[in-house]
This record gives sequence, structure tokens and C-alpha cells, in this order.
Amino acid sequence: MSTFPNDERLIDRFQADLKRLSPQDSVRKYITTGMPTEISEEDYFELRRIVAEEFSIHPSAVVLVGSCRLGFSIVPKKLWNPAHAGSDLDIAIVSAERFDVYWESVFAYSRVDRAWHATKRYRRFVNTLFRGWIDPRWLPPVPSFKEAARWTEFFDELMRSRRFGKRRISARLYRTWSRFDAYQEIAVQKCASALSN
Repeated sequence: MSTFPNDERLIDRFQADLKRLSPQDSVRKYITTGMPTEISEEDYFELRRIVAEEFSIHPSAVVLVGSCRLGFSIVPKKLWNPAHAGSDLDIAIVSAERFDVYWESVFAYSRVDRAWHATKRYRRFVNTLFRGWIDPRWLPPVPSFKEAARWTEFFDELMRSRRFGKRRISARLYRTWSRFDAYQEIAVQKCASALSN
């Protein structure tokens, strides 16, 4: 359940701030700080604790994003649609160390398996990398990517456990907070443009 009386109030407040705050400040106010609207404080603590423990990172590097964070969607195709009980839990993990583990594996693998460059997985990986993040699910399912297999298994198991409800759970990995902010700012800028049109 939302922690606010209604989705309209959440949207009104967000839209008002879009007019007075920079995209970066909007991201920092609504996405990187404070509590999500569609998950309890206790569940959010547990989600962050479990993910942080699995990947040996600090819980502050685990952030819920998307409609469960805001109470509504800021994705252009679903703009302003309210979150609901089954909305996805979209997680961002910010860790240079963890990012570099995957990046080094990709670099080494791409030098020995040139055929990977012609695959859909490769194109998807490159597309997301240039957006500022990695989704280890899109790395080749080969032994040299055991860290990526661990990532996939962990989030699949977390989803199957229903610990956080009957929801899809996915995660993206960002190297730095500036990359995370930059990606989120794109969506915030599109929201601001939609308001001015």
C-alpha cells in the first residue's frame, strides 16, 4: 500500500517539484533518498540488507527505483500510471568494485569469443552499457561468467521466495552514483517535457 493517501497527491507534488528543481535534484529528492511508497520501511530495510549481504556491499548502495519507489511510473509509455500491489521491484546497485568484476570478465571473454559480437545478448549488453549500467543477465551463459550466473540465480530465488510479495524482481548495476543519476535524469527530463507540452 502507498504510504500517502492517494497517488494524485504524489504525482502533484512530483510535478510541482519538476518545475522548480533541476533534474539532478529531482532524482536525489525522489529516488536516491527517502522511503519508497509501495513497500514498507521494514521490507525495504530487509530487501537492501539481503541484497547487500549477497554481493558484499553496503546497504546504502542498494536503491529501489521505478514505480514502487515513486508510487507511479515515469516511463514514457506508462507515464503517471499508479503502482499497484504486483508492481515490479526494480533495484539499482551502485558499486564500482562489483561493476569492474563484470566488466573485466566481459573484456576478457570478448577477446576469445568473437562470435559473441554477433549475438542479441551482446547487442543488449552494449546498449545498456552505453546507458550507464550493466544487467548481468545479458552476459553469455558460460562458465567464465559464474558471477553473472550467481546474480541471476540470486534474484530469481528472491523473486520465487515471495518474501516481498508476488512481484518480479530485477536489478541493474551502475559503476558510480553520477552514472546512476545521469540515467535517472533522462526519465525526469522526459517527465518535465511532457508537462510543458
